[in-house]
Amino acid sequence: MRQEYHIGDRIRIDDLKDIRSGDYNGRTGTIEYIDSIGQLHGTWGGLALIPGIDDLSVIKNS
Repeated sequence: MRQEYHIGDRIRIDDLKDIRSGDYNGRTGTIEYIDSIGQLHGTWGGLALIPGIDDLSVIKNS
């Protein structure tokens, strides 16, 4: 089942697949923007999350 994400959802990064991701695993943040290809941008830092590739969990839905 595919998880849907919405602006305002609070998420936790479980495993970011980007090679620079070591510092991002375990971070939490709020989704502020979803771009045209579905990448999630938010308050956890400078990298976008890619649903279906990166592992993340919704802590609280908006």
